[in-house]
Amino acid sequence: MAQKLKRIGAVLIASIMALALCLPAFASEADVNGLPSAADRGEVSISGLKEGDTVTFYQIVKANYDDEAGFTGYVAVKDASIPLFDAEGNALYPTADQAAALAADPTGLPSVAADAPAGSDGTVTQALAAGEWLAIVTPGATNTDTVYNPLVLSVYYTANGSEINGGDVTLGKDTVFTINGDQGYVKKSEVDIDKKIVTPEEGRTDVANEHGDDLAIGDTINFEISSLIPAYSAEYQSVVYRITDEMDNSLDLDGNSIVVTVGGTEVEAAADTFEVTPGAHGFAINFNSDYVLGMGEATDAQRKVVVTYSASLNSSATVNFDENNNKATVEFTNSPDESAEPVKKEKETHQYTFEIDGAINGSSATINRKGHELIKVDENGAPQNIGWVNDGVVETEVTTGLAGAKFTLTYVRDADGNEIAQGDTRRRVYNATTDSNGYFNGFTGLDAGTYILKESEAPQNYTLDPTEHTVVISAQYNEEGYLVSFTILIDGEATSTYKATYVDGEVTEITTEGEPETTFIKNVKLNTLPSTGGTGTYILTIIGVAVFALAARLAIAGRKKTQ
Repeated sequence: MAQKLKRIGAVLIASIMALALCLPAFASEADVNGLPSAADRGEVSISGLKEGDTVTFYQIVKANYDDEAGFTGYVAVKDASIPLFDAEGNALYPTADQAAALAADPTGLPSVAADAPAGSDGTVTQALAAGEWLAIVTPGATNTDTVYNPLVLSVYYTANGSEINGGDVTLGKDTVFTINGDQGYVKKSEVDIDKKIVTPEEGRTDVANEHGDDLAIGDTINFEISSLIPAYSAEYQSVVYRITDEMDNSLDLDGNSIVVTVGGTEVEAAADTFEVTPGAHGFAINFNSDYVLGMGEATDAQRKVVVTYSASLNSSATVNFDENNNKATVEFTNSPDESAEPVKKEKETHQYTFEIDGAINGSSATINRKGHELIKVDENGAPQNIGWVNDGVVETEVTTGLAGAKFTLTYVRDADGNEIAQGDTRRRVYNATTDSNGYFNGFTGLDAGTYILKESEAPQNYTLDPTEHTVVISAQYNEEGYLVSFTILIDGEATSTYKATYVDGEVTEITTEGEPETTFIKNVKLNTLPSTGGTGTYILTIIGVAVFALAARLAIAGRKKTQ
């Protein structure tokens, strides 16, 4: 308790009667009748607030007056044991015990200007009676990131240019009095939260943005949450400080990967520190109230909290502009009133994965269309009747699409151009089979980078296409981590570049850059070429027999002549 109470002394901004911090305010009634009176007011000013914050001033020391001398000295309002001056007559701060007790329970203290609004410049100015005042700041409704500590301000008299302490100035009707007020800068902790993506895997450097990135299904991605434990004063008796993380079901948490550091030092979960509750798709870290309150004297660096952990993308991932979201939240007490709800600050990261010939906005029922980067056709196939899917409605269909062709897609270079060697777990091979429109169904959950596309099995009665096609997927993100565009290139040609417009994190429009181009991969029918048992074989056989017969006749004729 002594340590907590000592803390309050470090954050009390102004001492009573401290001339170095004073502002001239109003002249006392001595200008009118020669004597100070209880009607005198001095102006105090508090800076460092946010617009909408409120301040309540509680008087803890007041001035005494009489008819003969006017002002006669100071006396404590609530606790007569508060020492106002030392043996030499110098003004004293309240002791830590007294200040803590008053801030925790100001009941019975006169109050002025409750809920005085802070101006846009973050300053509150208030006229107050002579004495010492405890100022308690309450964050405004829109101020969800600040914890304020109380401060003490003084309104005091000077006489003939000299500060009045414990009677070192002779008071009388000929004394000229001036009343002054302190100026203070509020002590506060501003709490926020940041969540970012760190390099997902060893050897991988293709992180596009700290708050948004792409990956393949099965990839691991590492996260970091950072925040600050508030510096609470002794008026806070019990507080809440909690960090949570909530992932979409497409992200699986590795519960064993959670590491918590405070002030740069790893801290283990325990009854006197914090409790970690992991789940399949997120976790909660609840800090012990006494542990948090015990850090009131620590620096910002010592109170910094960092949480690291990892998750993997599973097969339920949504594709293209349909993100896989991850939201971190910090909840903390910002009022000494224990009935007040904790405030929240949130930060998100956005994870994306891609699909070829897939819905551009994933599972969304609106603002959606089907891409057509690749289409399988027969030898007569032509770029005609290529259909978009808008809002779930097929406008037209491909009339020359060829179903049943099987292809492999091999990931060979990451988005930075680094080769993915044989044996690397990221060198995945994807399989797809074309549908009746010739679209490739199955190339989904892809990371940005370079792939090799090759036909592995032709449809029945068609020849296998031996061509290897190069497919490149690239993506761009904004500062908030949202995917704003992605491009699919096939054999060096930009088949599709899609761009999204966002309002409050929601996709409101998807456009294409120029007219989308489609790569048509053709198969040739086997019956147009010679084949075993086919027409071509019969012709060759007949010709062979005829040649053999002719040779036989010539041979016989030659023998007859020689005879």
